[in-house]
Amino acid sequence: MGDAYAGVMAPRADSAAQRDGAARGRKHNSSPRKGDLRRDEILDGAERLLETSPVIELTFERLAAATGVPRSSIYFYFDSKWAVVDALIDRASADLLAEAQVVAPEADFDDFLRELTRAALRSWRTHRAVFLAAVERSSHADEATDRWRAIMADFVTLLTGRLDLEAGDPARVDVRAVGGAAMAAELICWMTERTFYMLFAREHTTAEEEMTTEAIVAANRRILGVRSQS
Repeated sequence: MGDAYAGVMAPRADSAAQRDGAARGRKHNSSPRKGDLRRDEILDGAERLLETSPVIELTFERLAAATGVPRSSIYFYFDSKWAVVDALIDRASADLLAEAQVVAPEADFDDFLRELTRAALRSWRTHRAVFLAAVERSSHADEATDRWRAIMADFVTLLTGRLDLEAGDPARVDVRAVGGAAMAAELICWMTERTFYMLFAREHTTAEEEMTTEAIVAANRRILGVRSQS
């Protein structure tokens, strides 16, 4: 493969005009397309509607009225209201995962655990209606259940990666009693999801959110056998 491969992969000496044109193309491509903006507009409107009414009342008629986007245009992007709901769940989950991924991996594990939980709290505050719909939808349809489990698996993987790093020091973090890092991560992620669901599904105060978050952190530390550094 050697010389032929090298010839294919060899860099070209493009002109300045070609390089400038490519740069302009990349800049143009990085901008949101009109279709993407319209799709986001529909999703934003749907999320606003879910904040004030249950998902069962979400219709394309109400969505069109709330956004000013014609029903025919909504059908171009989504073939049913459940496709809209699933897209909202994917978007909110991606936002949470992105925030969780930037929690400093080199941080002390106590800080990492707390910041991860607080990232979940912030996302539940921002996307309360969407996450409520996600949990409730996953309880009633097999396909939705599989979809939500796949989303949760991303968070389990993220936490497992950090626990694997800590596993070398059982005097600091000990997951042996719960079956190892992967099992511990799964327990923590699902417990956190269910606890926030139970809280945000009812009327509550900001103080309760803070107390619940600290309780989750304390429970997670107990599950992981976390010991404070002396």
